[in-house]
Amino acid sequence: MSFDAPDLELRIAIAMPPLDEHARARAADQDWELSLLDPLDPDERAIMIGLAHPQLGDAIADGADEVHVGGVTMNPRLHLAIHEVVAQQLIDDEPPEAIETARRLLALGRDAHEMLHMLGFTVSAHLGNALHDQRPYSREEHVAALAALPGSWDRQAARARLRPQRRARSGRSRRRR
Repeated sequence: MSFDAPDLELRIAIAMPPLDEHARARAADQDWELSLLDPLDPDERAIMIGLAHPQLGDAIADGADEVHVGGVTMNPRLHLAIHEVVAQQLIDDEPPEAIETARRLLALGRDAHEMLHMLGFTVSAHLGNALHDQRPYSREEHVAALAALPGSWDRQAARARLRPQRRARSGRSRRRR
């Protein structure tokens, strides 16, 4: 794990979701001074990640177990927790392939927040394997999943876009019968 200052600052910049004007206004409304929050502190980092996701924070405050954002249904707490895991991996440089993948995706022109979601996609797959199949973490599988980005992410997104259309088509054909 390397903590030389310029490299650490770059890893932090990559790890944190962008804070737009809406997030900055939300921080001011909640009396958070963004310049005083330390992304190296896990609790303060969680606040910053939450501020970057105002819809999810609102859903959590309202007690919602799921929220619909951009046509996707998600658990707001789980989404933020995955962001925190990704941020920790990038900041700690563990695995180092995570920051390498982040840099590669950004160099390909991918949006910074989408890049974080792509890294989270690989993390959530491994969490699912651990919980559902009771398999231990496999560094080799994780590194392979990182290497498969952005293709694996793009294929998953394409399948997700097609699912509602398939349901609608199958629903129409059933009604015709």
